[in-house]
Amino acid sequence: MLYPHSSWVTRWASQLFLLLVLGWAPLLSSCSDSKEKQVVTPDPTIKVASTANLGSFLTDKDGNTLYYFSRDTDGKNVCTGGCAAVWPLFYEANIQVSGDLQASDFSTQMTADGKPQTLYKGWPLYYYAPLVNGQNVREATGQTSGDGVGNVWYVVNPSYSIMVATKSIVDKSTNQSANKNFLIDAKGRTLYTFLKDDRNPTTLATNCTGDCATVWPPFYTTGRNLPSALKGSDFSTITRTTTVSGPYGDGTTTNQQLTYKGKPLYYYTADNQTRGQVEGNGLVSEGDKWLVATP
Repeated sequence: MLYPHSSWVTRWASQLFLLLVLGWAPLLSSCSDSKEKQVVTPDPTIKVASTANLGSFLTDKDGNTLYYFSRDTDGKNVCTGGCAAVWPLFYEANIQVSGDLQASDFSTQMTADGKPQTLYKGWPLYYYAPLVNGQNVREATGQTSGDGVGNVWYVVNPSYSIMVATKSIVDKSTNQSANKNFLIDAKGRTLYTFLKDDRNPTTLATNCTGDCATVWPPFYTTGRNLPSALKGSDFSTITRTTTVSGPYGDGTTTNQQLTYKGKPLYYYTADNQTRGQVEGNGLVSEGDKWLVATP
């Protein structure tokens, strides 16, 4: 038995169903498309390679080794003239990284002659192009023959805990300047040694405490990633104990101060934690002389 208007109801229901299907179709299609679309990750333009003797180091996108120049201590490219022919600058406009690298560690700086150059943690980056049959030819992909050249060129390990810097510095006790290689931390901050530690080696951890340690803070690090000019066996640590006072009572903390050839390493507060700053070399303070740590 048919009810009144049943054919009209049937047609209305069919049209409603069709509208619903058509209305959802774009959404369903969109969902399907979104599942099929994949996020495309750009290929890195800076990579990390490694070898057994050098550890990890930076390369360009094609695997060509990148270097730092220890004379660029202040963050400026000082490789000019004939130097620039052997060590072409590296520039990448579109920095893409992978792994543990941070794009924020890279920046661009103009050289004195107006060319853009990529920097890593403040260090200008270079290729190596030695003379071959009278022509400067960039080393092949995967080669690291530029490391250690002149004891001033090194691969760029992103995990260096100590680096080598080179510049003319003043001896505060004589007011004489001399070009020196010296140790810096990974941020380019100068490290010093204290002659009293040489004269009293059995009391190393107590030769600079209290106010002395405020002016000459100990250098603490657990890392041992070093440029090839430095030997890991030359580094060790001493334990320093510091008394700590707090609202819940007093206590002590211990830290491991890095030593180089048995000499503890320190910062100097007047350097203001600034890369390349060397205000403490030759100073007589806290009962003895302070010198940059020279490898």
